[in-house]
Amino acid sequence: MSSLPPPASPGSARSIDVTVVGSTNVDVTATVPRLPGRGETLLGTSLVSSPGGKGANQALAASRAGASVCFVGAVGDDDAAPTALCHLRADGVDLSTVLTREGVPTGTALIWVDDSAENSIVVVPGANGSLTAADVDTVADGGGLEGVVVLQGEIPAEAVTRAAELAPGRVVMNLAPVIEVPTRVLTAADPLIVNEHEGAEALRLLGGSPEGLGEEATVAALLAAGVPSLVMTLGARGAFVADASGVRTVPAARVRAVDTTGAGDAFVGAVAARLAAGAGLDEATSYAARFAAGAVLAAGTQSSYPQRGATLPELR
Repeated sequence: MSSLPPPASPGSARSIDVTVVGSTNVDVTATVPRLPGRGETLLGTSLVSSPGGKGANQALAASRAGASVCFVGAVGDDDAAPTALCHLRADGVDLSTVLTREGVPTGTALIWVDDSAENSIVVVPGANGSLTAADVDTVADGGGLEGVVVLQGEIPAEAVTRAAELAPGRVVMNLAPVIEVPTRVLTAADPLIVNEHEGAEALRLLGGSPEGLGEEATVAALLAAGVPSLVMTLGARGAFVADASGVRTVPAARVRAVDTTGAGDAFVGAVAARLAAGAGLDEATSYAARFAAGAVLAAGTQSSYPQRGATLPELR
């Protein structure tokens, strides 16, 4: 078993290791015996509201994985905003670059989790959808883009594109959900992090055709299309890691999952944290696989992320 790094000393001056530009939501999660079919009504067993959003999840995961983190995003001027940011604030994430939009609700995610820990999610962007390239310019002008810059697809493509252009160093791009961004964003990603479906769509955005390609062949095609490095997550089967030196496999940890919501975001944040600390891509991916496995052992999204100092599951 392995442990997370200890937290930084309270109140100590620190530079930013990881900047996450992305979404923050309030997750409204219902547990159900199974996911409903079309037109079907089911009785749930519980309902919980908690912080979420891919960007905020990744920011918290990076912080719990040992990085000093700044989060760039937008919330509404409503009662949901404090809930959306509460775990980030408690964990010491820099929220000075979070914008408040008047008359716009904070983003909301509606989540169903079944007895096998699988989920379905509908996201209503709210304030997340208001983030613009000009907002990113303002943040960058104030020195708010530092360290490894992490991006995802729950904010407008123009903001993602501008952040990739202005990033001072390494960009980690999680193309989830899939949005249409210029090819230069994908070829700036080092790494691009995708699952099987997202990898196929990324190849289409780069002008390729994924038809008839298996997962490893899709990974190779993405490298050939100009992506410097990438990680393709495969759930319980682990992940492919790929760069100029070739394609490798990282195994998954063997755990009994309680709730997989947010596990992919935990993985992305942990990858970014380890890269910021100087780890290579293989080491960062292996660590992230253990961190994400620790995140599925309890119900909830951010609340399930391992604390610093926690013991993490080992890989198989």
